[in-house]
Amino acid sequence: MFRPTTTAARGAASLASASLFICLLSSCDSQRSTIESTPELSQSSAPTAPATTVSFRKELAADDLRFLVQTTGEGSSRQLSVRAEKNGRELTTTTQALDGTVTDAVVTNLNEDKYPELLVFVRDAGTGSYGQLVGYEFMNQGRKPVALPALRGKAATGYQGHDEFRIEGRELLRTFPVFQEADANCCPSGGKRTVRYQLAGTGLTFQQLTFADDLSAK
Repeated sequence: MFRPTTTAARGAASLASASLFICLLSSCDSQRSTIESTPELSQSSAPTAPATTVSFRKELAADDLRFLVQTTGEGSSRQLSVRAEKNGRELTTTTQALDGTVTDAVVTNLNEDKYPELLVFVRDAGTGSYGQLVGYEFMNQGRKPVALPALRGKAATGYQGHDEFRIEGRELLRTFPVFQEADANCCPSGGKRTVRYQLAGTGLTFQQLTFADDLSAK
């Protein structure tokens, strides 16, 4: 009398188990689909790297040498890159941090040997805008640094920066305003002074020669 009832109960239990298994399987597939799609969302939301700002760029040449002087970055902290090529092939590349801005770059041969000098004129980022020089003499297989020493003697009296550099003949000229003792940083009253330098022989350190004041210059 009870066998049909038992069979029906077992059939119902089997059907319920099958339904539960299908439901769990469907849930797992849904979860796996969600997990697999996550990397695609992450990739699409990745930020784009900002472009590097070129703040100075100049190409120069001397015989079979080619130079590229470039600074990147903004504000007071920049990166200076100097690349030299000889007959189309890279000779050397130099990079360095720069606390200031490049005002100009020139190729010279001030010591009259067979190797050119590359001079990069720099103005500090501070309120004084003190002048600097980054220089190299380029040879067949490399380069050597060219140095500009600090001002000395009476030429340094009243100096507070704001330098301007230029080449005249075989000399480097450095011009800056002269500050009197009571002058504010904004208002020098001592005219302008020009200091002359030379590279003697095969030397790579500039030698300070003479200087002259122009009291009429403002």
